[in-house]
Amino acid sequence: MRWQSPFALPGNWYRGNLHTHTTQSDGRRSPEDAIAWYREQGYDFLALSDHWVLTPGRAVSQGFITLTATELNGEGYHLLVAGLAELPPRALEHRPQAVIDHVKAQGALAYIAHPYWTGRPSGEIAALRGLDGMEVYNSVCEISKGTGHARVHWDDCLSTGRRLTGLAVDDTHWGLGEAGGGYIMVRAQELTEQALLAALHGGHFYASAGPVIQDLRVQIGEAGEPVLDLVCSPCAEIVFYTCGPRGRRIAAEPGASLTRGSLPLQREQVFVRVECRDAQGRCAWTNPVYLEDVLGE
Repeated sequence: MRWQSPFALPGNWYRGNLHTHTTQSDGRRSPEDAIAWYREQGYDFLALSDHWVLTPGRAVSQGFITLTATELNGEGYHLLVAGLAELPPRALEHRPQAVIDHVKAQGALAYIAHPYWTGRPSGEIAALRGLDGMEVYNSVCEISKGTGHARVHWDDCLSTGRRLTGLAVDDTHWGLGEAGGGYIMVRAQELTEQALLAALHGGHFYASAGPVIQDLRVQIGEAGEPVLDLVCSPCAEIVFYTCGPRGRRIAAEPGASLTRGSLPLQREQVFVRVECRDAQGRCAWTNPVYLEDVLGE
């Protein structure tokens, strides 16, 4: 079994937001004011991702750092990039594959931002080479237009064999109360940019808009079959998504809540990812577990 649960890895959980705007582009708060807000809210790290502005990461204090980041956008796409050394030439602006190739050559991480909001079909995303993942939830897009979720885009790409992790972000511009509405919890051995980027690259994180995922493991069931088992904070439902109709939805009884769910694993599922939804409708998302990594080729 090649898959490793982030909950079984050594290290600590660090809370952060990878999509944040400031007065360096179209945000309403200065970089320092933005950093101060997230520190006050108990975050551990932040990426200032202003449009076509490269903001270097730095250690702000002993318990808070920023990551080097930017948001690159052109006709029909927005790309969230972390860990790059230099911006691509602006002449590539409307060529998303060329932009991705440029940042990946630097060893950076590249994520499609808010694909539902930009109207980018999942087939076009699946055709892009070198992506690390996508925003499965974007707080400001959900508040402003109701287009913050990208579940179907994500599953469509995963079903074609693409391996993409899922981010939750707030994409705050400081105008609609969206700040803090989406974040990621990263499992890393230390609070450094290098360690966090490595953990993101390995998929050692989960995304959330509120619920807490407490464990995710492959166990052996009563019949000897492998079972994916999830433990979370009290939720109204837990949904296991797979390729095609091989998943499972578990709903709590009225007035009750769930803290655990499981799904027997079969090779035909291709992938399994889990979504927890609390009584307020807020969600948390695991990254996909790929069945070939659990069951072998």
